[in-house]
Amino acid sequence: LGDVYKRQHMESIQQDNETINLKKIIIYYFRHWRCFLVAGIISFILALLYLILVPRTYEMMTKILLLEDKGTSSSGMNIGDASGLMKTFGLGGISGGSLNMDDELAKLMSTTTLQDVVLKLGLNVTYYKPNTYKYKMYEDVPLLLSTDSVTQKNLEFPITFNVDIDKAGKVKVVAKNEDSKKHFEFKSLPVELKLDEGTFVLSFREEEIKPLSLKLEIAPSIWTAQDLSESLLFDEFAKNANVVEISCTDYEKKRGLDLLQTLVDVYNSQEDSIKKIEGRKSVQFLDERLSAVVADLTNVEVNIERYKLKHKMTDIEYDVQFYADQMKELQMKIIELEAQMRLVDLLDAYVKDPQNRYNLVPIVLASGEGENSSKSVSSYNEALLERLRLLQSTKGDNPLIGQMNKQVDQLRESVFLSIDNAKKSLTLTLDDLKGKEKIIIDKMGVVPTLEREYIDFRRQQEIYQALYLILLQKREDFLLSIGENKDRARIIEAAYVKKKSIAPRKLYALIGMIIFTMVVPVAFLFGKEQFVALKKEYKETK
Repeated sequence: LGDVYKRQHMESIQQDNETINLKKIIIYYFRHWRCFLVAGIISFILALLYLILVPRTYEMMTKILLLEDKGTSSSGMNIGDASGLMKTFGLGGISGGSLNMDDELAKLMSTTTLQDVVLKLGLNVTYYKPNTYKYKMYEDVPLLLSTDSVTQKNLEFPITFNVDIDKAGKVKVVAKNEDSKKHFEFKSLPVELKLDEGTFVLSFREEEIKPLSLKLEIAPSIWTAQDLSESLLFDEFAKNANVVEISCTDYEKKRGLDLLQTLVDVYNSQEDSIKKIEGRKSVQFLDERLSAVVADLTNVEVNIERYKLKHKMTDIEYDVQFYADQMKELQMKIIELEAQMRLVDLLDAYVKDPQNRYNLVPIVLASGEGENSSKSVSSYNEALLERLRLLQSTKGDNPLIGQMNKQVDQLRESVFLSIDNAKKSLTLTLDDLKGKEKIIIDKMGVVPTLEREYIDFRRQQEIYQALYLILLQKREDFLLSIGENKDRARIIEAAYVKKKSIAPRKLYALIGMIIFTMVVPVAFLFGKEQFVALKKEYKETK
């Protein structure tokens, strides 16, 4: 019992000492209330400066719907006796198919797209507002700085221009880059500033303003595009929807709205340009094939004419009407497959031509037997387009180009294999149908050899006629698609400015004031107390 009593007594004494120490600390800080007052005044001034100097920033947003490109189609065709021949051709449908949201977002967010936006709006030229801290003007700029596209493309480092215009209109310009500084003097604007990087034109935006002092800076457009990619936010509206929300923040409302609108316009322009390039390639391919088909069709018609003259035939169709009716359905199938085989042969010759190694391949396989082949050709063409984008946006020694070439070669081999498989499949089917045809012909023992030969001539003529009409129709479809402008991204919610500003925040200013007022004096007094204690301890040990 005695030990327990002593232990409880010691704990009570310890708690009293802690309470006394805490009171001493609180009283100590209350005695130095002037430190908290000074810190409060300083924090109030800093918060006030934050609210005054930080420009009011807003968030801008727009919503776009990405449309699937269905490509061109000519389903349900009726071509003479070959009714419904090859109802679904994928000819040239390189851009068709389902929409991949990840790919489209990558295009929207790419530095190539943003660089075009920067150059179109002139965002790589910064006009700093006088008597402010790096405030970038947009609408109310008094001067304009411009240069040619070659200089814009070759610019590697920023160039700063300090412009001073006195009351008499005399202009002084100091141009400074990383390595040098040049001084210019002119009597008035506009003027040309010739530097090592190129020629820059400086002029008044609307009316002359005197006197004037302004700082301008032009930076490489790719740098500005990289900074822009960090300030833009892309988000899918829903998991199964093709709607994208694009937002940005800026203290210049007009600049933010123009940025969102121009981004959509540039994206649509790029997609339309790619579509037209594909269309022109397909038209070129079709023109070459049409010439070859016309030549073959002419030869067949000349052979028919000679055959009739040689054997003195007039209306042999009426003589074989009975047998033609029986074989009509069978011939229809053979004609369809023969036309498909011709198209596959044309594609095979085009793909295996070394000159077409990196050219886009039109898809000319039917959707039945050639569905897998169409997919392989589509993948090959997409790889070629990606290689073309890399060549346009990077240097020739980029290792990515070598990797892309290997990928293109591998896909090219898969195209060869797909074409061979399609040819084998068509050949097997044709052999089977011709075997059935032979059985029917053998039954026609009374049919003269001349009639059977004439039927073969007529069949060849119909095949070439059907193939000619198909190619001609597809050519017209592509010419129409090249002429029309169809947006890939449709704006469903025009760019707008949200009601509440996002900066400066009064709450942040208040929290900063409280933290500064409480933490700084406590840290100062604590440090001072520790310093005094160390000093006293040092004297005692000495």
